[in-house]
Amino acid sequence: MLSILREIRAEVREHRTLLLQLVDAGRRRDRRFDDIERRISDTRDEIELMLKGELLGRLAHFETAIDEKLDRIADRIAVLETAPIAP
Repeated sequence: MLSILREIRAEVREHRTLLLQLVDAGRRRDRRFDDIERRISDTRDEIELMLKGELLGRLAHFETAIDEKLDRIADRIAVLETAPIAP
């Protein structure tokens, strides 16, 4: 009977050890997932900022190019308006 109790205690210790290892592995996994989620979130914010910057830069360049072309057209029209009319 004593030997059976010793075997049961050994099995209980082994089960406890395995359970603690599983709990520890679960906590480590949760920490890794949290870290990965944080990295993804940070990366998403950086990508959004980069895209906004790129799009706004292109828009500003486009607006500048349009303004320059409109100024040239306005200058040409001004020259035509001030040119003497041929009889």
